[in-house]
Amino acid sequence: MICVTIACGSHKRMISEMAGLAEAGIRLVELRLDFLRKMPDLGRLLPNRPLPVIVAVRRKQDGGLWSYDEEKRLLLLRTAIISGADYIDIEADIAAKVPRYGKTKRLISYHNFERVPEDLDALYEKILQQTDPDVIKIAVTPRSIGDLFRLFTFMKKVNVPGRGKPTVVIGMGEVGFPTRVLGRKFGVPMTYATFSPQRLVTPGIPFYKDLRDEYRYESINAETEVYGVIADPIAHSLSPLIHNAAFAKANLNKVYLPFRVPAGEAGELIEKASSLDLRGLSVTIPHKSDVIPKLTRMDPAVEEIGACNTIVFRDSATFGYNTDYMASALCIETAMGGGREGENCPLAGKQVLLLGAGGAGKAVAYGLLKKGARVTITDRKPEKAELAARQLGCSFCDWEARKSYVAALIANCTSVGMFPEVDQTPIGPESIRNGMFVFDAVYNPEQTYLLRLARQKGATPISGLDMFIGQALLQFRLFTGQKTSASMIRDLLKEALALSRS
Repeated sequence: MICVTIACGSHKRMISEMAGLAEAGIRLVELRLDFLRKMPDLGRLLPNRPLPVIVAVRRKQDGGLWSYDEEKRLLLLRTAIISGADYIDIEADIAAKVPRYGKTKRLISYHNFERVPEDLDALYEKILQQTDPDVIKIAVTPRSIGDLFRLFTFMKKVNVPGRGKPTVVIGMGEVGFPTRVLGRKFGVPMTYATFSPQRLVTPGIPFYKDLRDEYRYESINAETEVYGVIADPIAHSLSPLIHNAAFAKANLNKVYLPFRVPAGEAGELIEKASSLDLRGLSVTIPHKSDVIPKLTRMDPAVEEIGACNTIVFRDSATFGYNTDYMASALCIETAMGGGREGENCPLAGKQVLLLGAGGAGKAVAYGLLKKGARVTITDRKPEKAELAARQLGCSFCDWEARKSYVAALIANCTSVGMFPEVDQTPIGPESIRNGMFVFDAVYNPEQTYLLRLARQKGATPISGLDMFIGQALLQFRLFTGQKTSASMIRDLLKEALALSRS
């Protein structure tokens, strides 16, 4: 079940939101009384409520806004019970001061905004034995992949049917986000959401519509297969949007999640993949090279490029692929008038200046070299460009030399120009000539400053959106063995990108 948190400043607004959520089919809401600007009046809020409620009054130490003294808060909690609230959220350390009464169920909670306690089992047993709970809620803050997987192990253990009490386990923050979706797979009775993306009442709380529609939360069960993207940072990744839509279109019992994986921890996630029923991963910055030692088999391109952007777990084996090189080469070739069977590739023999020697840059360079292009790599760090050139068997040049380099195609594989720094470009207009081609791997915004300069100078711009769509289509096929709709993905991406800039 999804419990929607109502946290607003006025009683009138809180009552109105309850009515609206009931009409929208929401089955449970949490009333955060500590957000009210005036002393809460339960006589206005609880009678004639249109749906079941959890009453919560959070102290500042538990992430709340309560500004009155503790005795007033305890009195308010007791009054909510007497008034017949469906659930009352009581912190574990004060549970003895708020006795059970009537039919109100006791949700005993523990919050830790700093870390995941070392002994979760001891914490659980103490709450279970000493606080008379009907439901237990443990919300903590994982800082590492090790913390995240401890939470998954814990939630599975405490929600075994017939053992203890129903227990809500939440990992707060970006690292903990997957627990908010996958709890349902492991027997967690509910998760929390906000109805407005602008009202983030606790770190990492998801938007209700995203849980319902994008992640299909209510359809998740014990058999749901898990996929995801690993990156750091992760917040703006659009991969969950498109892969979950593709899973839904194909009616597959799969869910795709964003995993914020701190640098150096991707290997640990791969090692623990089976415990999560993890079947596939998209891999991006900064993990494309780090995951390679954990692969048991890999596409030759992964070894030659030194970067992996797709992992498939199958029959205890870990397969690594790179879909970036194929997607980039195809979208550039198509823009140059090629790509049709039996035709000569328009890239053959063409001089290419490639900006950026990271994982994406090496993948794009590899794909262009396979098409017969003559590639020269440059990077702000000259040693990085030299190493990539030696690895791929192409040329390199100093970063400053890019300004005067003569090429048929300029390919930007840096992050310069990415939202929100949309007024930046990795190369100036003096380097762009009429008749050349300019590719930008950045796809947010779709029309970068570099591509606008290209159009102004009479060059042909090539958007990185086509590369992103192409690599996603290839990933989906590796994940599922099926094809999905390119037009659907394009429409979703264009809508999402427009919203992100509004």
